[in-house]
Amino acid sequence: MRTINLHQLATFQVVAKHCSYVRAAEELHFSQPAVSAQIRQLEESLGVKLFDKIGRRTHLTQAGEELYFYSRKIFSLIDETLDTMEALRSPHYGKLSVGADTTVGTYVIPRVLGKFRQMYPEVEITLEVVNHNYLVEALINNRIDMAIMGRVPQEVPFFVAPFALNELVIVAPPTHRLAHCQRIPFAELAREHFLLREVGSGTRAALEGAFQEAGLPLQVSMQVGNNSAIKQGVQAGLGIALISRVALDMELETNRLVILDVEGFPIIRQWRLLHLKEKNLSATARAFKAFMLQQTELPEQLLADKQALAPEL
Repeated sequence: MRTINLHQLATFQVVAKHCSYVRAAEELHFSQPAVSAQIRQLEESLGVKLFDKIGRRTHLTQAGEELYFYSRKIFSLIDETLDTMEALRSPHYGKLSVGADTTVGTYVIPRVLGKFRQMYPEVEITLEVVNHNYLVEALINNRIDMAIMGRVPQEVPFFVAPFALNELVIVAPPTHRLAHCQRIPFAELAREHFLLREVGSGTRAALEGAFQEAGLPLQVSMQVGNNSAIKQGVQAGLGIALISRVALDMELETNRLVILDVEGFPIIRQWRLLHLKEKNLSATARAFKAFMLQQTELPEQLLADKQALAPEL
């Protein structure tokens, strides 16, 4: 493989700038023979003559002029590279790529990212909001720095820390037969048709798990791809649904939906912050990780777990 000695190239650049070995030696604090030796070795390496000695003056050859042009570009690029590396040692610059499952990514994370952006306004942030399966694939393929999701994937080792609780509730329209009932037996849900999220959704997996544990059939009215469509479908009387409490503020305030008081509900799940254990996080990503683990008030036990994880930041 062809190489070029940057030390020799730097010496050449100074000689070319002055067209003088003497002045180059003075600037570099080298002896003139040392400068001449560097240029001679560079010429031998490249296979061209870089300078002509005409009388008492030193001139660049055509090859020397070309090399001088490119040497300035090379060292300018090196300076730019070093400046970039220095900036990336600070959390205030660089890029941050975050993934989140649909609910937390829609209703929780944008607000958190807004606070982080106020602290680090120069950071370029990307948020990818997708379901569980896509998040796992993005993490494993290193497309995102970290993710916030419910279920912890088992495919590869992950760093995992609790972030926030996810309260899953059964919702129905206010006119539903169960809307104003108390302590509704779980078995009553087997008579209802449900709107479900797509396969791979954590909410869907939680509902299917609850029915399976109860030994009851889950009747599906429709599969819907996002929470907004789920809520619209429930309002339209297409069925009832399991949905995160954080997604319901507006609908509950305007009485377009009600939460059913069903035994065994709400289902309490936990959103977690994850990244590949082997991933070398940038300074920005490390700052975001520390920031995230300070954001949400958790029950006492979860707070203790979070403290235990703190040394891994």
